[in-house]
Amino acid sequence: MLEPLPALFITILIAYALGEICKIIKVPRVVGHLTAGVILGLPLLKNYLFTKESLNLISLLADLGIILFFFFIGLGINLKGFRANLKESSLVSIFNTIIPLSLGFIISYYVFNLDFIASTVIGLCLAVSSQLISLDILDEFNILKTKIGQLIITSGAVDDVFELILISIILAVINVSNDYRGVFQVISNVSVFIVLLILLRLIILPYVFKLFEGRTTTSLFSGALIVAFLTAVLSDLLGLDIFIGALFAGVVIRHMLLIGKHKKPWEEHSITHSIHIVAFGFLVPLFFVSVGLNTNLDLIFNNLNLSFAFLLIALFGTVIGSVIGVRLSKGSFKEGLIVGFGVSPKGDTELILATLALSAGVFTQTIFSAIIFMAVLTTLFSPIIFRILIKKYSYLLNVRH
Repeated sequence: MLEPLPALFITILIAYALGEICKIIKVPRVVGHLTAGVILGLPLLKNYLFTKESLNLISLLADLGIILFFFFIGLGINLKGFRANLKESSLVSIFNTIIPLSLGFIISYYVFNLDFIASTVIGLCLAVSSQLISLDILDEFNILKTKIGQLIITSGAVDDVFELILISIILAVINVSNDYRGVFQVISNVSVFIVLLILLRLIILPYVFKLFEGRTTTSLFSGALIVAFLTAVLSDLLGLDIFIGALFAGVVIRHMLLIGKHKKPWEEHSITHSIHIVAFGFLVPLFFVSVGLNTNLDLIFNNLNLSFAFLLIALFGTVIGSVIGVRLSKGSFKEGLIVGFGVSPKGDTELILATLALSAGVFTQTIFSAIIFMAVLTTLFSPIIFRILIKKYSYLLNVRH
């Protein structure tokens, strides 16, 4: 076995190499990072490369990646921006969330005989989408500012808020249920956390950023990290999970720097840029590698009915829901297909949710591996189909190719 540092070096090197290969062949990098984890998780390699200490190190860095990932998402949530295409976005978001969520719950609870909490979490894992992957493709084809591009962006933003609220509630229930304290404790903990957030926004944050105002970018980044980890610790102490605190820290900081009398858009951009580099250049890929390390290929192949059921619900449930939402908004079926495959890639939030559910004992290793199978294939095939639809129906976008 190798020492932790050489093992970490090899892990980062393989994850980077496979991520770059995926980029060249126009596949989201997350597929490469997950594949790196699966390869390194093969018994022969895993037993040679990793000691308990090196696996603990990767797990710790992965947890930091989760915090920064949701902090970054929070920084990107523009509550005012929801007013653009609000009706259409809401309809698309409601249907492409409710349909896969409901089907996932029904299949898990009634067909595979899983319990209520596990079935609900599975439904959420099949419903959430990766807007970051969609944004990359929209930018590639220069269609961010077209009607369909804006609809994908705004519906994805509504999706994020709606789904993250549901996930926050479910994780709070899971954490509290494990301590046998009941639903009343969930409500009281959420109430305390909201009060602390308000105090943070009104009293603490203005002074924190005043200390760092006019200083270097690194100082500003340090201040943002302090706030992110502070809220993560507070939410963890209240049994609400670390990512909830990090998410709302990002929302609060964005609101403070971009709204009000003393706007500081440069500082918000600087924080977002710095977080993006550290998170997506180092920590988030290690999280995906750690997910791959915990994936059991034998369980996937031995339970293909479960894996393919999750895949079909996640992919076609999202697409069908999007088509229904677009049609109710008086859009065309073809536009609905483009939007559907534009928001159907997985590959981030649901993997974090599945990992947390596995560590909490809500998921078995079989369910976890089936979720990873679903995430990898939707992330792999959705962008391919999306690109084909964009090229085929480019006249709907008013874009030349």
